[in-house]
Amino acid sequence: MNRNELFSTNKFIQDFCSIADYVGMSKIDFSQAIGLPFECIDEPEGIISLHYIIESYKVLLSYTKDELLGTQEKPLPRGAIALMIKSACAEKTLSKALSAIDNVNRVCQSPIVANLILEKDIVRWQFSFVTKNSNHYLFAITMLTCIANRMLSMLLKKEVPLLYISFKDDEPVNLCDYHFLYNCPVKFNQNYNELVFDKAWLNKPVLCNYKDVEKQLRVPLSITSHSFDSLGLISQIKNIISLYPRNQFPTQNELASELGISIRTMQRKLELENSNYMVIKDDFRHKKALFYLEHTTKSLECMSERCGFSEVASFTRAFIRWQGCTPSKYKSIRKRQFKR
Repeated sequence: MNRNELFSTNKFIQDFCSIADYVGMSKIDFSQAIGLPFECIDEPEGIISLHYIIESYKVLLSYTKDELLGTQEKPLPRGAIALMIKSACAEKTLSKALSAIDNVNRVCQSPIVANLILEKDIVRWQFSFVTKNSNHYLFAITMLTCIANRMLSMLLKKEVPLLYISFKDDEPVNLCDYHFLYNCPVKFNQNYNELVFDKAWLNKPVLCNYKDVEKQLRVPLSITSHSFDSLGLISQIKNIISLYPRNQFPTQNELASELGISIRTMQRKLELENSNYMVIKDDFRHKKALFYLEHTTKSLECMSERCGFSEVASFTRAFIRWQGCTPSKYKSIRKRQFKR
């Protein structure tokens, strides 16, 4: 995932909720387990914190004991992906590491069919499997390719940019979510589900120490949020804010408690980064407003309330300060840009 993003549409959470129902877990139980009110899951054009994507996977992994969450004819037993990474970490180059992953995939009788196609300058890492429920096929492939994408960078301890990723399915309604998942061109209605990257990466040395990532691999999808740099205090605060319901913000007391430090220490550290809580809240509201305007058709009244403003006029004034134009004007400009 693009770690600069704070939000996603709630479509992936709706997919997780559908899978929960499919494997026998009630939607209400699922909602309570991930800590997100069901109305937030069910809301048309809702937006949620990215935290809930990982939490949803974690809940269903615990329920199904299957790293593909019961979406396939055969399960992928817990620990299978960790074993793939452990085997890959013992190799010297990415090329040999990917071969090791394929060997483990075959030995554990995985439902995943993976092929590595080498061409002149590029590598096509292709994936498929037979699914029990065609409604979940794209979602299952999306989970798998997200994990595979981060495997590449995790093994080399360096971001491996994809040239593009393609899917056999039709373009989904939440196309914007795919762009932050992969941070590269995304194609649909293609012949293969595949990650495509430069062939030169195959000769790069494997630098990953399995012990450093072993804990994270207990919930394989969590590696999609893996970073080679620790999160700064400002990013940590924004992540905490994103977990609060819709238009609510934590107090500085609550923030400091979440961070495990005193208010004074938090304020002092923010001063060293030339920031403060009010500035961070303002930037958070700005990013949330842009997401609503770019990816939903919510009314100005709804957007202003969700961004923590008591009235549309206050929201409009703040938006003009942020962008130099009104929300309506901004949406109009974005529509014209999108049509080009």
